[in-house]
Amino acid sequence: MMEKDFLVDKKYLNIPICAQKEERLLKIFLLDRENGTQEKMTEVMVPVDEEQDGKYTADFCAQIPVEAYRGKEIRVSLEEAPDIFSESVCLSDEREEAADTHPVIHFAADSGWTNDPNGMIYDNGVYHLYFQYNPFGIQWNNMSWGHAVSRDLLHWEQVDSVMFPDENGTIYSGCAIKNERGLLDLPEDALLFFYTAAGGNDEWSKGQQFTQKIAYSLDGGMTLRKIKEPCVPVIYRDSRDPKVYWHEESGAYIMALWLRGNDFGILRSENLKDWELMEEFTLKDGWECPDIFELTSDQGEKCWFFWSADGFYYEGQFDGRDFKTDGEKKWAYLTGVPYAAQTFSGVEGRVISIPWLRLKNDGRNYTGAYGIPVELSCKRTDDGFIIVQKPVRELWEQAERITDKVQPDENHTIFYQQEEKKKAVLIRMNVEENLLDDLRWKINGSWIEYSPEVGSFTVDRDAFQAKAWRHELLFVIDDRILEVFFDNGEQMGTFELRDPEISLEMPLDHVKEYDIFEID
Repeated sequence: MMEKDFLVDKKYLNIPICAQKEERLLKIFLLDRENGTQEKMTEVMVPVDEEQDGKYTADFCAQIPVEAYRGKEIRVSLEEAPDIFSESVCLSDEREEAADTHPVIHFAADSGWTNDPNGMIYDNGVYHLYFQYNPFGIQWNNMSWGHAVSRDLLHWEQVDSVMFPDENGTIYSGCAIKNERGLLDLPEDALLFFYTAAGGNDEWSKGQQFTQKIAYSLDGGMTLRKIKEPCVPVIYRDSRDPKVYWHEESGAYIMALWLRGNDFGILRSENLKDWELMEEFTLKDGWECPDIFELTSDQGEKCWFFWSADGFYYEGQFDGRDFKTDGEKKWAYLTGVPYAAQTFSGVEGRVISIPWLRLKNDGRNYTGAYGIPVELSCKRTDDGFIIVQKPVRELWEQAERITDKVQPDENHTIFYQQEEKKKAVLIRMNVEENLLDDLRWKINGSWIEYSPEVGSFTVDRDAFQAKAWRHELLFVIDDRILEVFFDNGEQMGTFELRDPEISLEMPLDHVKEYDIFEID
C-alpha cells in the first residue's frame, strides 16, 4: 500500500489519472499529529497504470481543492500502487489547463466524466452550473459536484469542485436556492444547495440508504459546507434528486423528489428543516431528476408542468400541495441525447433550462457536455399545452452574421470550412411550405436529411420523428454537437456528428431565406 503525507501549502492535491486502466481505492485523510488521529476526508476509485516504468505518464490530473487545510497535514493512501504513481501525487497552485478540444458555447469539463446538471442558480451577475462529476476518470463513478461559472450562459469557466464522496455516500443530483428568508441560522445572502447523499453506493457508506441533505455557501457559491443531519431522511431506498423552490401562493417551500419506479413526491416545508410528504403520484414512463414549473404562452396563458429526466413532461395544475394531471406524457426532444435538464433559480422573468448531453467518448479526456441554454414557454395546441424551447437571447446577442461572406456557388450550394480559430455556427433557414421533396445537407461529415411530408429527420441513417411540414429550421453546430430547433422551438432535437471540425455543404434548393452566424 502507498502512503504519502503532505503539509498543505498549496491550493490543490493532484492525483494522476490514466483513463480506463484498472481502478484502485484511494483514500485521503486529515492528520492530527498531536492526538495521533486521522480523519477520512474522501475515498474514491482511481484508474492506475501498473505497467509503466520510469516517469509516470498520466492522461490528466484530478485536482482536489485543499486550500481550506493550509498549514495542516493530509495523507494519501492507495492500494497496490506502483512507486512511480506515488511520485506523481503532488500539491500545486495552478489549475491544469484543458486541451483545446472543447465545444465553443456548450460547456464540457476540462477532463473527467460529467452527467446531470445540478444546483443551477443565478446570483450577483453570475450563472452557476454545478454538475455530477467524476474527476478521477472518463467513466461514471465517484459522483461528486463539479462547478462552472458564466456571465453570458454561453462561455463557461470550470472552477474548483465543491463536494466529494463522504461517509454518507457519493454526492448525487440536487438544486440551489437563495436563502432569501434567512433560514437555517444563515444570512440571507447565503446560497443553499439540496442534494442526495447516495448511501450504500460505495464501500465507505455500505449499508446506508439515500437521504436528502443541505450544503450552504457564504462566498457566492465558490465553496460549500455540508450540514450534517439530513433534511429528508430515508423515504424509499433510492429516493433522490430534490428540486426546491419557494411557492409564493401557498407560502412555503416545495420539493419535487423522485421516489421509486415511476413514482414522484411533493414535499412541503416552511423552515427548510422539516419536510412533509404531501402526495405521491405515478407518471407513465417518468423517471428521476424531477422539475416542476409554471410557464406562460405568447397569449398570456399559464400552465404548470412536471418534468422528468428523459424530457418527458406532464401538463397539470399545482396549488403548492397537489399536482393534478391527466398523466398524458409529452416529449421535449427527438432523441435520447439530452437528459436530466434542470431550470435555473434566481432568474427573474425567464425560465431557463440546460440538459446534460449523453455524448460518447471519442478519445478525448472528457465525457459528456451540456446543451445550449433554452428559454421555456408554452403554447396551446389541439393536444393541450406543449413546451416551447428557444435558445436564450444571449445567443443572438453574440452571433456575428456572415451570410455575405458565404455565397452559394453555381449549383446553389453553400460551402463553409472552419477556420483556424474554433467557432460555433448557427444556420437559420425558412424552407418552402407544403414541400414534397426531401432536403439533404452535409454537416461535419454527417449526412442530414429532412422529409417535410412525413416529418422524418435523419442523421447518418438514424431516423427520428419530427412533426410534418415544419418549415422554420435553426441549426446550432458546435464541435460534434448539432441542435435543431423546428418552427421557433416547438420541437427540438440534439444529435452527434461524425467530425468535430465544422464543415458545411448545404444545397439551398427549396430554401426561401437563410442566415449564417458565427460565435467564438
